[in-house]
Amino acid sequence: MVESILSYLPLISATVVSGLLVLAFFNFSMGRKNMQNQSEQQISNLKTQTEQQIYSRIIDARLKLEKTEEFTRMANESTVFKERFALVDKPADYYSIVAFVDLFEYVFRLNEIKMMDQMVWKRWNVLIETIMTIPKFRIIWTKTKESPPDNKFRDFIDSLFIQK
Repeated sequence: MVESILSYLPLISATVVSGLLVLAFFNFSMGRKNMQNQSEQQISNLKTQTEQQIYSRIIDARLKLEKTEEFTRMANESTVFKERFALVDKPADYYSIVAFVDLFEYVFRLNEIKMMDQMVWKRWNVLIETIMTIPKFRIIWTKTKESPPDNKFRDFIDSLFIQK
């Protein structure tokens, strides 16, 4: 009986080694796939962070430029800006309101593409609702709401008017 088992030993050894190789290959393949998924997630996170940093810089630059006396003087030559400035106490108010609306739109978009934790979105949603109760915000929104191209965002802000 020992001889019969010994005659099968090479076959048993080959089977065990083959099984171990298949298992090792499977583990390697899963590890590689996990690393690739992790890498893609890191790239996505980096892209979002970079996009947020770029957005922040753009808004900051825009506000700094808009709040200059030179731009305000030139903007007053526009009938559109003149009409909008007349809705607030001073042009800086208008610029601040529009910057807030832009920020709200950006946060709304982050929520729409599932890049924001729902608890954070709920806080933003309450903040947006609260800020949109400010009469000047409502007035400026009414005059400028056609500017944002996203209909969902427009509907979202307009729905706040219905609630209050």
